[in-house]
Amino acid sequence: MKVTQIVVTAHRNPPVANPKRDALQSLPGSGSVTVTVHTDEGISGVGEVSFGRIAGAPDALAAVIEHELKPIVFGTDPAYVRATHQEMLRETEYHGSFGLAMFGIAALDTALWDCLGRARGVPCWQMWGAVHERIPAYAMVGWLNYSDAEVQEICARAVAQGFHAVKIKVGFPTLAEDVHRIKVVREAIGPDIRLMVDANQSLRTAEAIRRGRVFQDLGCYWWEEPLPADDIDGYAALAAALDIPVATGENLYTPYDFACFLARDAVDIIQPDLRRGGGPTGLLQLGLLAHAFRRPYASHGGGPVQLNIMACLPNALYLETGLIPPGSPLKLVDGCALLPQGPGFSWA
Repeated sequence: MKVTQIVVTAHRNPPVANPKRDALQSLPGSGSVTVTVHTDEGISGVGEVSFGRIAGAPDALAAVIEHELKPIVFGTDPAYVRATHQEMLRETEYHGSFGLAMFGIAALDTALWDCLGRARGVPCWQMWGAVHERIPAYAMVGWLNYSDAEVQEICARAVAQGFHAVKIKVGFPTLAEDVHRIKVVREAIGPDIRLMVDANQSLRTAEAIRRGRVFQDLGCYWWEEPLPADDIDGYAALAAALDIPVATGENLYTPYDFACFLARDAVDIIQPDLRRGGGPTGLLQLGLLAHAFRRPYASHGGGPVQLNIMACLPNALYLETGLIPPGSPLKLVDGCALLPQGPGFSWA
């Protein structure tokens, strides 16, 4: 089987009127890029990456894929997807295998694995060898721009949908405001639902330690990304000072980045992002690397690709998702997401 055509499509979305906001930025949405690989056997695979902001990003990424990565993938056998992944990393090394380059690698890597699973007629987790039949899931629903009433309503709705854990944004100007938000949400979800908090790189180390001590006393389950993503010294100090687990990784790229954090005891829970991690090939490697350090893996973002990956990781902890929209194929049982059953990364 050989790749005979690669179609790259950029999708531009108009900005929304009331964008979601965290402590770092507003997220008006900007679109996505879809990559479809076609083969000489009539089997195709699809990979997609999306953007929360930067209006020109889809067009810029489409150009990177079209002019730099597409020639590498054209003519390859999807069965050699790991070799193709390595070749894409080598090709982009000159200007750096991160940013848009890694987003493009992720899209193509996802498409090739999807194609291979469809060719075999099985979900990708069956090709890789699964560990789990279902993955605990939490709802990321507590954006910073929500009023108290809004955040209570949406968190309560997540619990009603069957989630046993929710995550909210913190990083307000003052600790008192963060504490107020946590207490407001706890009133809505009750004492038995796990509550995670995320400050999106907005604090410095001393303040992250100060707030983290309060959050652990309030019973929060983890303290996510309070420091800039590359501040390994700060994260090491934070993890050493607190009992609450420190979670980070959505803005890290390579196994070497994660290895440095793990070796320094600068992270308790890794959170790889499918786009920045380079697709399923990269995330499977990151998950097993963390397992060797006895650290759990929680996804940044959800969907069938992350579910397939996490099914094969002994240290899978939580799938991140949002509220389940009407008609969604995502099904929860006892707070856990059931695995997709369709070939490749399809749901059914």
